[in-house]
Amino acid sequence: MTCNDYLAQHTVSLAQAVRHFLAREIPYQQLEDLSWQLLSHWQDLPHIPADKQPATDQEGVFWYLLHSLHQWDEQQIIADVWLRLQLMACANYLTTEGPCPHHCMGSRP
Repeated sequence: MTCNDYLAQHTVSLAQAVRHFLAREIPYQQLEDLSWQLLSHWQDLPHIPADKQPATDQEGVFWYLLHSLHQWDEQQIIADVWLRLQLMACANYLTTEGPCPHHCMGSRP
C-alpha cells in the first residue's frame, strides 16, 4: 500500500466519523479509536514517505483533521464553536462538500 492508497482508503471514513461525532451520532470513543487505528495503519505502511510535507491539499487537510483529534479532547471539541466549525469545514472538504480550508494544513506524522 502506498501513501496515495492509504489516503484513498481512509480519507472519507475519517471525515464521515468527524461529521457523525459533531452531529452527536457516534460517541467520542468511537472517533478516538478510529484516529488511533488510522495512525497505526500509517505506521504499518511498507514505505512511509520521509518528506513530512503533504503532496496535496487533500492530504494536508486529512493530516490536520487527524492531528486535531489528538490535540483537542472531547469537551474542548464540544464546547468550542470555532473549533467545531473548523473540523466540519475539513470534513466537508474531504467529502467534496465544501471548499478547501487552506488554513487547515497538517503534515505527515
